[in-house]
Amino acid sequence: MIFCVPILIFSQEIPEEFHALWSSKSYDKLTIKLEQFIALNPTNYEAVELLGDVYGRNYDWDTAAKYYKKLVQAKPSVANYHYKFGGVLGQKAKESSKFKAFGLINQVKESFSKAAALDSMHWQVRWAMVELYVQLPAFLGGSFQKALRYATELESISKINGYFAKAYIYEQKKDKIQSNFYVKKGVNLRQTMSCLKDQAKVSTKCKSHNNSLHYDLALACITAASDTNASIFLLKKYITEFSSIDRTSLEMAHYQLARLYLKQQKQDEALQHLEISLKLNPKFDLAKNKKKQILMTMTN
Repeated sequence: MIFCVPILIFSQEIPEEFHALWSSKSYDKLTIKLEQFIALNPTNYEAVELLGDVYGRNYDWDTAAKYYKKLVQAKPSVANYHYKFGGVLGQKAKESSKFKAFGLINQVKESFSKAAALDSMHWQVRWAMVELYVQLPAFLGGSFQKALRYATELESISKINGYFAKAYIYEQKKDKIQSNFYVKKGVNLRQTMSCLKDQAKVSTKCKSHNNSLHYDLALACITAASDTNASIFLLKKYITEFSSIDRTSLEMAHYQLARLYLKQQKQDEALQHLEISLKLNPKFDLAKNKKKQILMTMTN
């Protein structure tokens, strides 16, 4: 995906009720409340941003873009507004015709570049740039070289994000040696980061990671056959924070959790996650086959 997890910083001017509605994912109710609030407080930009975020979480890219555009026009020096505006345009481009996508992609690049120029420490937009240039075909400006440039910038801000950005790029280039090299660097660094260990409390430091990184780390730990509890913790965190903007599907995350519980000989927990996976995608063959294997073992 070419739109990363948005950072939300609630203002004291936003009613406390909005915090609770966002946390509980009560987006329909929150939309009504926000629209009423903004009608009376049109210059409360935190509320406008939150409404854009809500529409984004509901896959309504056009309406989200409308509110983010208002923010960009009202506060053109705020990097995060350009980042979010570019992000929803990117999602819209993915669902548009090739002709329409071409025009939108140019706007996405412009918005992301503006955000990166305004804030040299804005790690989210650099992740977005990495994904953008990896996913775009060459005729639309896709470039592994440009993606690596932004991954290097990302590494200077956050080593672990930079390592996994590079691992992602090399994986897409089919360069397994380089991809594994950066995965190992990321896993080794993770050992020193208490916020990414099992049962860790959420800290300010932890909030500097995008949600897809939680999945990447969990998968790396699984591949390295180490730290099962940490992998479970990270996958659960990914599932809890999952939204339409994350790279890996929810059914795959639940499938990976089931695999980990099987390693711990917890068949019931594994089956629960396989059931969720198949409810999300009834045609998911990996989950079907794994469920069949477990049931056969339990029967014997």
